[in-house]
Amino acid sequence: MKSFIIALFFLFATTFIAQPQTVPAFKLGPNDLELHRLAQPSTYFDKVGRKFAVLGYESGSFEAWAYPLKLFRNFEFSFFIGSSTEPIKAKDIVRYISVTPEATTLTYTYQSFTVKAIYVTPIEEPGAIIFLDVSSTEPLTIVCSFLPVLQPMWPAGIGGQSARWLDDIKAYQISEPTRKNSAFIGSPAAAGISYTPAHMLSDVPNQFKILVHHPDSLKGKYIPIIMAGGKGSRDSIKAIYKRLAGNPEQYYHQNFSYYRSLRSNTMQVQTPNKELNLALEWAKVAYDNLMVNNPDLGYGMVAGLGPSGTGGRPGFGWFFGGDAFINSFSLNGYGAYETVRDALAFTQQWQRADGKMAHELTQAGGYVNWWKDYPYGYIHGDTSPFYICSIYDYYKMTGDVDFIKKSWNSIKRAYDWSLSTDENNDGLMDNAKAGLGAMEYGPLTDIQSDIYTGAVWVRAAYAMPFLAQAVGEQSFAKKAQEYYTKASKTFKEKFWDENNKQYAYAFTANDERVDIASPWSSVGLMWELGEPDKSAKSLEKINSAELSTDWGTRSISIKSQYFEALNYNYGAVWPFLTSWVATAQYKHHFALQGYNSLMASVRHTFDNSLGQVTEVFSGEQNIWPQEAVAHQGFCTAGVVMPFVRGMLGLEGDAIAKSVSFAPHVPADWDKFLITEYHVGQEYFSFDFKREKTKITLDVKTKNGLPYSLTFAPALGIGHKILAVQANGQAVRWKEQVSSQTIQPIVEVPIKNAAHIEITFEPTVELLPPSSDTKTGDTNKGLKIISTTRKENELKIVVEGLANEIYNLKLQNSELIQSVTGARLQGNTLDILFPNGPQGEFVRHSISIRTK
Repeated sequence: MKSFIIALFFLFATTFIAQPQTVPAFKLGPNDLELHRLAQPSTYFDKVGRKFAVLGYESGSFEAWAYPLKLFRNFEFSFFIGSSTEPIKAKDIVRYISVTPEATTLTYTYQSFTVKAIYVTPIEEPGAIIFLDVSSTEPLTIVCSFLPVLQPMWPAGIGGQSARWLDDIKAYQISEPTRKNSAFIGSPAAAGISYTPAHMLSDVPNQFKILVHHPDSLKGKYIPIIMAGGKGSRDSIKAIYKRLAGNPEQYYHQNFSYYRSLRSNTMQVQTPNKELNLALEWAKVAYDNLMVNNPDLGYGMVAGLGPSGTGGRPGFGWFFGGDAFINSFSLNGYGAYETVRDALAFTQQWQRADGKMAHELTQAGGYVNWWKDYPYGYIHGDTSPFYICSIYDYYKMTGDVDFIKKSWNSIKRAYDWSLSTDENNDGLMDNAKAGLGAMEYGPLTDIQSDIYTGAVWVRAAYAMPFLAQAVGEQSFAKKAQEYYTKASKTFKEKFWDENNKQYAYAFTANDERVDIASPWSSVGLMWELGEPDKSAKSLEKINSAELSTDWGTRSISIKSQYFEALNYNYGAVWPFLTSWVATAQYKHHFALQGYNSLMASVRHTFDNSLGQVTEVFSGEQNIWPQEAVAHQGFCTAGVVMPFVRGMLGLEGDAIAKSVSFAPHVPADWDKFLITEYHVGQEYFSFDFKREKTKITLDVKTKNGLPYSLTFAPALGIGHKILAVQANGQAVRWKEQVSSQTIQPIVEVPIKNAAHIEITFEPTVELLPPSSDTKTGDTNKGLKIISTTRKENELKIVVEGLANEIYNLKLQNSELIQSVTGARLQGNTLDILFPNGPQGEFVRHSISIRTK
């Protein structure tokens, strides 16, 4: 009560105070990536740079980190009109949120005022700025409150913190006795109003006020709020605060330019699906925001971000090696090679003496002996082979042989360590010796080898001969090739479950396969490690509603005795897992199913934290658990990897000087454009157009380097390829036929440009089922399990809810002679599902005969 009275005294005792110090208002640049909607006060948002993070909620409450220090938490605005003593809390009047990569704006509206808070976090400064744009018809007092913390991330800790107001810079100084960790928060327009003990932190929030006596005087002006902090002397951190306060506008413009450059220097795609295009651009920002410059540890990639509340870790804001390696496949896909190289080089510092790569490292590694005193650093077994896969993918896309030579000793040690875990000498890593793999706990960890770790290892074994050849190690390459042959054979044989017609989740020490339906096989299927027919059978299992939901793929079958909807390993939906599933579906020509899996993750870009994909969702409802991290890197892969490497079918090889372009796009896409696809020292653009009986492709390069292009567009099964021309000349082609598609395969040399035309006789083609799933919905969408065609009959196996009617759109429906199992209405099939238990999926077959 005493502190409240003191605060009110300071708030209203001054009868004459000059108008607040401001900066000239500046126009926020137009940005077609802007996301705007009504604010959701309990929904996460962040604005982060390399050294600083504002992590909060759309109410305006946030915590601030100057890596690795948590400076304060529970920052909040409240407003007082005129001489009123009744606070108007910001969280009660927040109306809109507008997000661009460079700034986030929260708009607070009341009957007599509107305040826009514009959050900007500079890319390279350990600080952030809030610009207040105030419009009011009455005098207004803005009170900013927060709880000082000044603690490094868990498991480190320091004591003796204190906070005091410094009137010379109009800011609170938060510090501790050694003066090696400090923070400042304030505004040139502010006055402190909190009683702060000199030797400790108060139990109530610290506050400062901004008085607006004459609102008209603020037209064309912003009130800046500045925060800065980190490791270093008080004077050095204070100097950063002053630098930010001296010209805050420049940091907005620097951000604007930086993110424009990030966009223009990486691959861009324009498709008929604007939501998909937008999700790709936001994925770039989400990944970029996970790069951290830690003053003790260096520059690397953290796994994810979220508010810590009263805790000591901001989401997954540590350095996780496996996450960085998984993310690299997406980053390489759109050409963020410098980021991948930096992330890889960072992980090499923490490689154990025996070659094992680190799983996780706290950002507080400069405060504690992480590797000696804590057991988590090397707990996972998949990290080391993933490192090899990642570095190979980087090498293949860039041709950066110098980095491979520099890294060769590290690569060999990771390979040798992985080899050492194969205790039964079957060619696969053994989880018991290697460490955790797909599952991190529970009954399904008592196994010999799981298919996820097995797939990553086989892919690493495949990569090693190429990496060895890059550094001139021919004898090593030969031995590595022999080992890969052994590992690949064992993978195909030991994981195949003939009884269940699927690649099994795992096998035991007795070579017994674990009898569950699981999507973990999709990792190997994405790399095409299985037999094609058997891989297709496995994917048909995953296509079913048993695993597939409208918002992603469950981590285990809903029919399993172990299924729990919110259990991280045993039932929840991970966009991370969906990324592998969707890419595998495309690689095996299940394009309709791949599209739905991809779009599930695309929608997640916008359903919670705007522009970011949430870590995990319920296996029963399209909703995330309360503890889910809203900005999770490897879940952003659910957008990028299946889009670039799946749907677009783009694979580059800077070593072989080749590019493969095998798009599996919906049949009603009449055109799309790809620019700035970067392979080695070359940049490609692809201008794709489709008419009823013809596909044309125009390819251009920037630097005129000689490359080989393989073009293999997927058409619906039953199309007849009539002719192919390249640069006006008839050329030969091959055909690849699957159960769902036919692909003419054309190989042409390209130096500056190429023009390809493919003519065909069309047939009936299915379009991806539409999904209108919303937050909170249960699984209800149409699932296409498989399609087969024999002569002029197309058979479709589908799943849907019992007694429900679904619509499936078609192309070229005029070519249909008859339909059984559905009713043809124009370009749409109306599918009535048979009777069954309410709310459960049942299977149904449709037959289409063409003319």
